[in-house]
Amino acid sequence: MGPRKEPADVNPGDGSGEIKVRRRQLAEVLRGIRGVDSRRLVREVAELSLQDGVLALDEGLRQRYGKSTGTAFAGIIAGPNKVMRRVARRDLLIWDAAERGYRMHPADAEIVLQTSWPQA
Repeated sequence: MGPRKEPADVNPGDGSGEIKVRRRQLAEVLRGIRGVDSRRLVREVAELSLQDGVLALDEGLRQRYGKSTGTAFAGIIAGPNKVMRRVARRDLLIWDAAERGYRMHPADAEIVLQTSWPQA
C-alpha cells in the first residue's frame, strides 16, 4: 500500500494545513448544495452546533420548513451529506441519537457561518 501521502499544503506540525484543507473542502461542499431547504438547514445546524445544540427533528421543524412528515428531511439532509462524502469522505450533518437531532463538527460550523454562500 505504501506510505500515506499528505496534500501539499498540509503541515502536520502546526495544524494550519488541516484548517486550510477543511476550509477548501467546505467551500466546495457549500457551492455544491443546491436545495434551498438544504442550505437553510445546514446554516441552522451550524448555528446550533456552535452553541453545543442540535437541530431536533420535531413538529416545530416540520412546520418551519412546511413539511408534513419527518421523512421529508431525509432528502434535505442527504444532499449536503452526499456532497460532503464525495469531497471529504465524511458527513457534514451528523445524527445525534441521544438528542434525536442533527449537529456538525464545531470547526465545520464556524467555517459554514464565516463563508459567504447562497442562503435561503
